[in-house]
Amino acid sequence: MSSTAALVLAGGRSRRMGCDKALLPLPGHQATLLEYVCSVAQACVNRTYVITPWPERYGHLLPSTIALLQEPTVDKGPLVALAAGWSMILKDCQHQRQPAPDWLLVLACDMPDLDVDTLQMWRQELAGWTLERGDEIAALPRHNQRWDPLCGFYHRRCIPSLENVIANNIRSFQQWLTNEDERVIALSKTDSYMLRNCNTPRQWQQFLDEASNRNP
Repeated sequence: MSSTAALVLAGGRSRRMGCDKALLPLPGHQATLLEYVCSVAQACVNRTYVITPWPERYGHLLPSTIALLQEPTVDKGPLVALAAGWSMILKDCQHQRQPAPDWLLVLACDMPDLDVDTLQMWRQELAGWTLERGDEIAALPRHNQRWDPLCGFYHRRCIPSLENVIANNIRSFQQWLTNEDERVIALSKTDSYMLRNCNTPRQWQQFLDEASNRNP
């Protein structure tokens, strides 16, 4: 059975939000948004990493079972962060003398509606599928005719292609994935709702209002 680790991306400057969105308090969870996303990741895989340029900002919030990775650059975007994350995870596994994961579950830190049961189901489906297929570099949901790249799985065979597009100054997941083979994760209406991220105060307030209506 293939192994899976998780990589949570927490490298944005949150300019549109006006404050660090990773530190927004999540109603009903007594946790920040970053803590919540990490707890979801830990419920799905055995090893979770957070990549960020500011590990000192978040380290005190997270349990020791989560490994913080120092992102080497700022504002280079999530595609570069994914490549850096894969590189550091492989080095960490080598240092720890542990097998490297076959897959990374990649999650953005600003997704307040993630559902553990759905992600666990996706991972179980992926485990069975990998016995039959061996060419796709990723398994991702596709929503509104676009890949949703920050809530899905990337196989380590993606690394050469990923490094190549970055060397060619490509920073768009959509542009990269268009020229590669991926598996589409089927979405239900509930699943698509789960893919919401919050980049602006308006989006965050909309989430808070909807969360309040769901849990009066």
